[in-house]
Amino acid sequence: MDQTIDSSVRTVLFSDIAAMVGFAYLALLGIRAIRRSGGELTGLGTSMFVAAVCGYMAFIGLDLVMPVTVRSTEDELAHTVNIPLLRTVAELAFASVAGSLISRAIDLHRRASGGERLVRLQRAAIWFGTLMIGVVVVYQVHFAAHLSLHTAFLSIGGASVFILGLGLQATLGNVFAGYGLQASRIFRKGDIVQLGRDGVVGTIWDSTLSTTRIVTRDGEMLILPNSAVLQKDLMNLDQPVPRLRQSVRIGVSYDAAPAVVKDVALQVLESDPDVLHDPPPKVWVADFADSAVIYDLRFWIKSYRERDDALDRVRTRMWYALREANVEIPFPQRTVRMVSAEEASRKDEATQVRLAAAEEHLRACELFDDATVASAVRRELARAGTEVTFGAGESIVRQGDDSDAMFVVVSGTCEVLLPGNQRVELHPGAHFGELALLTGDPRTADVRAGGNGAHVLRLPRASVTPVLLRQPRFRDRFSAIAKERLDALAPQAAEQVAHSRHPTPLRFLFQLLRPF
Repeated sequence: MDQTIDSSVRTVLFSDIAAMVGFAYLALLGIRAIRRSGGELTGLGTSMFVAAVCGYMAFIGLDLVMPVTVRSTEDELAHTVNIPLLRTVAELAFASVAGSLISRAIDLHRRASGGERLVRLQRAAIWFGTLMIGVVVVYQVHFAAHLSLHTAFLSIGGASVFILGLGLQATLGNVFAGYGLQASRIFRKGDIVQLGRDGVVGTIWDSTLSTTRIVTRDGEMLILPNSAVLQKDLMNLDQPVPRLRQSVRIGVSYDAAPAVVKDVALQVLESDPDVLHDPPPKVWVADFADSAVIYDLRFWIKSYRERDDALDRVRTRMWYALREANVEIPFPQRTVRMVSAEEASRKDEATQVRLAAAEEHLRACELFDDATVASAVRRELARAGTEVTFGAGESIVRQGDDSDAMFVVVSGTCEVLLPGNQRVELHPGAHFGELALLTGDPRTADVRAGGNGAHVLRLPRASVTPVLLRQPRFRDRFSAIAKERLDALAPQAAEQVAHSRHPTPLRFLFQLLRPF
């Protein structure tokens, strides 16, 4: 009997340890999926973590019980059913994990077979179907004897409504926002509104429960979701009153007295038909600029519809009024630096020397010699090239960087660091970077300056691509050299592609099961 008890104790102890290790392992997998997936496996990782935490708490007896009173349709008696919340949440979380894994496996199988990946709606449908199967299984195992089918359908219906609500969150948000806009009467049809302080100005065409349409001043129809309208700084230029204050800034000569300028400006404003007398217009000295005194004319107009005409009329009449009052509107003052013809000649000569040297550097490269490109083409490339100097050991390009230029070694040496600790030394006349420039792929190797530094000529993609299109010999030579280097890197590239391509479902499962 004692041996039986000891065996039972050992069995219970082993099951407790196994459960503790299993739930902890599942929690680690969930955390790893959340942190290292870049958002792609966040839902799966969250489900794993919830299943681990809730499952372990339910296993050790720290469950939360929610009593539910149901009435039987057969005997008209009320029964109380205790629903273990943590256990139920853990089981549904396991069903969610299964749905995510199934949809992911199908997606990876399609992509590994050369097909297109599942769209988000397809993945959501697979996950939802698996979750509903889990709900049915949980009901049949735990609640079928206590809850009627009618109550179960209500529960499933409630879960469906909840999930559909999440899927229609954006649409429902627009609908409720539209209801809020119409209920609060923020604007009416025909009102002039502005999106932001310096944003688009237009007239409200209509506003439904989901969208608001605005006709801009250029006659364009702007359609905005109602939720986006509430998130913007929407200004109604017609409510509560349509009148608006405007400002016109004018620079006047320092020789003119401020009193004279203000008097002229007030006369113009008070005589304009679109400028309101209440509130009265004002004229202030706004700033003392480099070449003029800046005056700020502020006045009110009837509505935004008269704005352009009023501003144009005020500016036009101010020009004539200041001219009649002999008040000057000065030109902006500028400092002009005179360059002698001799200095310009020296700069041009230095440019020609640089271009001639760059042409010679290109001619020394097998890719740009006389047998491949003409002298005019070399001069075009030399004009677009830039000479760059790197110190000893300094990085020139890094593996994985975007390819926007190729390089020709002018002096010194460069060292190419290939996968597998292979090193290739490049001497003057050598070139690198043409493979990545031709294919558009990221850089395949690191290149750094040699022990004595390096001086290279950088040729941007924008200058090399037109030559490739116009010069057949250069294009063929360029492609042949790129193919030779691509074939040399084929084994390393194949290995990298094998690790970087979309994994098979089995490889994905192995990667997912690694907690660290």
